[in-house]
Amino acid sequence: MFLFLFVFLVACFYAAWKGGAPERLTAAIFAAGLAATVLLRAPYSTRFGTIDMGMFFADFAMLAGLVLVALYAERFWPIWISAFQVIQVLSHLPELLIPHLLPQAYLVIVSVWAYPMLFMLMIATLRHQRRLRQNGIDRSWSASSLG
Repeated sequence: MFLFLFVFLVACFYAAWKGGAPERLTAAIFAAGLAATVLLRAPYSTRFGTIDMGMFFADFAMLAGLVLVALYAERFWPIWISAFQVIQVLSHLPELLIPHLLPQAYLVIVSVWAYPMLFMLMIATLRHQRRLRQNGIDRSWSASSLG
């Protein structure tokens, strides 16, 4: 848990500090998703024994926000993060289809995709900074999304 919080804080603060609008918005979506997960998740004693609907709804809301970023951002990486979030949302299905799935397996399945998403956000922010140095500008949103 401490490793996740460390990676989460580093990725989100870095994106908020040095990222363009899509990186900052994604960091805000991640922060809202974490807050919603903490507030809506089931009590620990029952959390991974059945599908955790609070966690599922938080993941689904994050997916909606990330898809909107992917639709309008002048970046390629939001498509990948949205795809990872689709997998995250779908990772709740095995618990629904196989109710006797081991709680530890469900925990791993619903947790594993957060790390690549956070690392991708850090890389996206780094690449944004590189484009700013090289070109002096890095458009955040596609021209077609503004009209």
